[in-house]
Amino acid sequence: MNKFLKASTSITRLINRQQSTIETCQYAKRFQEIEASELKKGMWIEHKSKLFLIEKVVHQKVAMRGGFIITDMKNVIDGSKSNIKFRSAENLELVDLSRSTYNFIETTKEGKAFVFRKVDSEGDEDEEDFVCTNISQLDGYSPYLSLFGEDAEFHFRTYNNNVIDFKGPTQIDLTIRSVSDLQNNNVLHFENGRSCKGPIYLKPGDKVQIRLPEEVFITKL
Repeated sequence: MNKFLKASTSITRLINRQQSTIETCQYAKRFQEIEASELKKGMWIEHKSKLFLIEKVVHQKVAMRGGFIITDMKNVIDGSKSNIKFRSAENLELVDLSRSTYNFIETTKEGKAFVFRKVDSEGDEDEEDFVCTNISQLDGYSPYLSLFGEDAEFHFRTYNNNVIDFKGPTQIDLTIRSVSDLQNNNVLHFENGRSCKGPIYLKPGDKVQIRLPEEVFITKL
């Protein structure tokens, strides 16, 4: 109970503080300097003040010039993709983004901010709650967060006040509010405004299990 009271009274302060400390956080991340020749698929690098995920690496040898590294990279924040060539000996900043585990606390009344708290941080005055203000970074989980138990765990990385690689429980139990027909299937409607296809034998009031984030019917409970 105490953690919900603490979250509800500090959301505005947290949002303002996170927005004002983005630049500070940028230099608080853990960097490791590497040469472009050391790049591998799956690494995170910061290039021109943007975070990229390396998706493909091709080594291009050039006689007497040391060669080049051609990369396919994805901007982790906006999803755009780039093909960039680096000199083999060029220094790059490898970013260490460790994944942390959080509990969901609450959503603001406006539904525009989602408050998470690191697991085992209860009572730690130096550990602030994390506030996500970008629904798209929650991988479709936003309509379901309040329906999970308070002990449900969510895993993600953070970078300059952004949520990266969000993972949550893969199943949730829901009660059908209403049913509409769709050829050989029914469309199941739930209290959170979401819906999915389901077998024709299901009716309002039935409890079902749904797979997330795909929103696919699994079974009747």
